Amino acid sequence: MATSDMNDRFQLLLYERTISRYRRPTLFLAILLLGLWFPVSRNFLDWPPPPTAPGLLFSGLISLAFWAFTKLSPRLAYAQPHQDHFRVQTPFYRLKISYRRIHNIRSVDLVKLFPSSTLRRGERWLLKPFYGATALAIDMRGWPLNPKLLPLFFGRLFLAGDQPSFMLLVEDWMTLSNLISSRMGPRRASHQERPRRPGISVADILRED
Repeated sequence: MATSDMNDRFQLLLYERTISRYRRPTLFLAILLLGLWFPVSRNFLDWPPPPTAPGLLFSGLISLAFWAFTKLSPRLAYAQPHQDHFRVQTPFYRLKISYRRIHNIRSVDLVKLFPSSTLRRGERWLLKPFYGATALAIDMRGWPLNPKLLPLFFGRLFLAGDQPSFMLLVEDWMTLSNLISSRMGPRRASHQERPRRPGISVADILRED
């Protein structure tokens, strides 16, 4: 049974940056809606009309719940090497990658991988704090999922555009690289050393005749 340690989880910094953009607007909206709900429900205000009070309360609670999600969800987005596979986890999707599917691990310069001139305005905002940082690219022999679906779950900036590869931006990319390499080796070795099933060759058949 595969085991791993909580200390082996490497938070996905790009996901945290992505979700943080919604934190202040949703909190402001929750305060606004709940702030309106109280005087409206007590008939202290003529507008919005009192019948809208339940809608204000519901919308305010939804906004507050989404704000709480933006605070908690970065903890649920991480990369983690297990004994028999490598996992990329987000709050909505868990991707398991066999080590045999990994071709190579390399460090990449974000500036060279994603030149500012090729990015949209929102993407430039996401990467701005990380320019000059080093990321870890996991080169794949093939995508474990339809490549058209991957950006829906992870975003375009999680995929290195030069080849089939995941781009992981974490605090300690060297430790993550060493952990993946140390667990890739035994898995590949056991696969290569697996004995072939015994069979009968053509020469054996002719010899028996």
